[in-house]
Amino acid sequence: MREMSDRQCEICGADISGSPERIVIDGSVLEVCKSCARFGKPEDKWSPVPRKIVPVERSFRVQKPKPRDHFRDLVEVVPDYGNIIKNARESMNLSLEDLALRIKEKASLLRKIEREELVPEDDVRKKLEKELKIKLTEETTEEKLKSRGGSKVLTLGDIANIRKR
Repeated sequence: MREMSDRQCEICGADISGSPERIVIDGSVLEVCKSCARFGKPEDKWSPVPRKIVPVERSFRVQKPKPRDHFRDLVEVVPDYGNIIKNARESMNLSLEDLALRIKEKASLLRKIEREELVPEDDVRKKLEKELKIKLTEETTEEKLKSRGGSKVLTLGDIANIRKR
């Protein structure tokens, strides 16, 4: 720790004779000389501690949403969905580009779906079903899931459509 005579002003760097002035500038407490003390406010040694703001009790209760069973409404895209889409599109004499314009999707996306390189997401699947008047999903029942794996517990493999390349 420095002695009283070794103190320097934290603003101008001059040696401080006597006791330094303690001022506050932008929330920082500095020890400065008497000429630099005018740049800040004197430190308030008796500053009250700010009180915590306690929120007012709510006059209504917020209901938490019930946890949703994501597997309850599980639907699977039918196998051979690409051919179903292509046949329905061709029976309506639509090109890929025409169908893409009607459902506001890219033709390249529809081409990949028809080739079964991509499984259509729900929103695209619903648009295709509505426009082509076809059904691309089948309900997944518990009996189907049990007959597949033989286990009582639903696993990721029961849900995921895994294709080998």
